[in-house]
Amino acid sequence: MALTYETIGERLKEARQNVRLSQEMAAAAIGIDRTALTKIEKGTRTVTGLELQQLARLYRRDPGDFLADQPLQEDPFITIGRIDGNASVEWTQEVAHNVEILKEAVRLRELLGDKANVVPPSYQLPSPRTYEEAVEQGKEIAVLERERLKFGSGPIPDIVSLIASQGVWTAAVPFPSDVSGLFIAHQKYGLAIFVNQEHATVRQRFSYAHEYAHVLVDRSRGEHEPTSTKNRNDFIEKRANAFASEFLIPAAGVYETLERMHKGKPSRASSWIWDAATDEAMHHEVRSNALAHKICASDVALIAHEYMVSYDVAAIRLRDINAIFQKELKMLLEQKDQGNQLLRALKLSYDFQCSEQERENQPYLVRQLILLAIEAFRQEKISQGRFREVCQLADIPYEELIPVAMAGLLPEE
Repeated sequence: MALTYETIGERLKEARQNVRLSQEMAAAAIGIDRTALTKIEKGTRTVTGLELQQLARLYRRDPGDFLADQPLQEDPFITIGRIDGNASVEWTQEVAHNVEILKEAVRLRELLGDKANVVPPSYQLPSPRTYEEAVEQGKEIAVLERERLKFGSGPIPDIVSLIASQGVWTAAVPFPSDVSGLFIAHQKYGLAIFVNQEHATVRQRFSYAHEYAHVLVDRSRGEHEPTSTKNRNDFIEKRANAFASEFLIPAAGVYETLERMHKGKPSRASSWIWDAATDEAMHHEVRSNALAHKICASDVALIAHEYMVSYDVAAIRLRDINAIFQKELKMLLEQKDQGNQLLRALKLSYDFQCSEQERENQPYLVRQLILLAIEAFRQEKISQGRFREVCQLADIPYEELIPVAMAGLLPEE
């Protein structure tokens, strides 16, 4: 498209409105009068380079966004900010900080000449018209994706690093309690998944898998809505839930686990074998203690731990693959506390109920940022001062990281 002063003005106006600033507020912030800003937005007055930089900073945008050939795309900060229109200043600042980390990571990646060569596949599927179709599509994609990633039927140890390895930025942010996650497909910043940092680890894992389904199937859609209680009944959300269940706790893997535990088998089993001596079929019936093969709360808890999902997800998955009946599911869900008590007693529930803020590990997005910064510094793409700024953004002492970045760079004396 032809870039005109009118186009630049329209983009500046849209960006201003997105951050809910009046013309008076924006003009005062950069030291010009309202009339001048009005003319800039109408395209009847040229915006200077300094003014463009100041407005871009005020609107939380990159100056280049207003001069690009492509139409202005909504900034991730605005996308996330729309989730809570009555957010506190602290919430807004924390979200802005996470988005700024994402942007800095993208800038460093571009400096290194790596523009996300790894991109997950895009599965072209029609929008599901029924619940059954949604579930079938979700499970089908999960099986295909597991095969592509060569995971077999075993657990996925670190869903966050797996998704990040596919070229998707990941971060936990302070969403409202009724929002579990959001994915963004942005022309400039790429693919990103945000989950609720207040939720327990196992719930975050499910949210990451759920949003990853949207990345695989729905990224060509228009505006992306957060996953929340408001849209939980939409068929595309049902599809993403079915994907997450099969992706995190595959039916084949659960059957293998039950086989190892000698659980889920009928109390009466029979078999037919061919007898070589008599040259005829022989029937054998084996009876066992009915309780020996019955799936109980401790079994559900151990399956949940093995696949790093919640007790509820494990129990519902057992029903989904017909390993238990509906009546048994209801009983097992009522025994959730007893099952989780086993994990606590065995010290297997170390962070099942911990939120992102309560864990000592650095958020994965911060890890990505720091590793990119170290590599950029070592390749002389950024200065020592820029490296210090990245450390400040990541809230990690510069003194702790500069020795790592400089290791092996200085000649030995």
